[in-house]
Amino acid sequence: MSEREKLILDVKALEKMGLNSEAIYTVEFDLYNGKKVIPKNATKEEKKHIQFMNKLARKYRNKLAFILKFKLFATKHLDSSWLIDEKFLEVAIKDLNAMKEDMRAKGFKDIDKRIKIIPILTTVEGYQYYDDKKAEFLLDFLMEHIKYAEKGIKEQRMSESTLWRCKQVVSIVMAISEELKNHKRYNEITDTISILDELVGEASKIVMENKKEKQKAKEKESED
Repeated sequence: MSEREKLILDVKALEKMGLNSEAIYTVEFDLYNGKKVIPKNATKEEKKHIQFMNKLARKYRNKLAFILKFKLFATKHLDSSWLIDEKFLEVAIKDLNAMKEDMRAKGFKDIDKRIKIIPILTTVEGYQYYDDKKAEFLLDFLMEHIKYAEKGIKEQRMSESTLWRCKQVVSIVMAISEELKNHKRYNEITDTISILDELVGEASKIVMENKKEKQKAKEKESED
């Protein structure tokens, strides 16, 4: 039996138990924070190794955040617990296993215990709580990137990677919000999507203009 098959729940069995037939899956993690203190009596080599591992730990935390937000369309339930849709289980298993394997190879211990995918059983009423958390996260996610876009427009400059993230957030939230059509905050979410989408349009023009200016400056420099 594959990892995915082990995680899939029996819909009929859930209904018989009075539980919601749609499963909730979470990615639970307890990763190294990248802040390991260097002992005062550490040798130069030990100090260098701790600094290197701290840097690596921060890199993997950032990588996990990227996977959760932009590949699995996950929504934050708690800081170390993110909700994913069943249709992303296969991708989640593949990407998280690859990351864990890479971390093991770099010397991190007990990594299987630190990153897990867990199915949650809940009642129909309890399921509403998770929808509330999902709606709250989507609005926070949008507002975070609205601030990035507004800053870029105000300063008349924005990196292509930041613009890409803002565009992705529009697409991701639009896709996830379809699951919340009957939620009380659905209209608020769609209105906020429109705001970010409009700002992305403005920011795109700025990025394109800056790119043209850099190209012109580069061509002029080569001519000189």
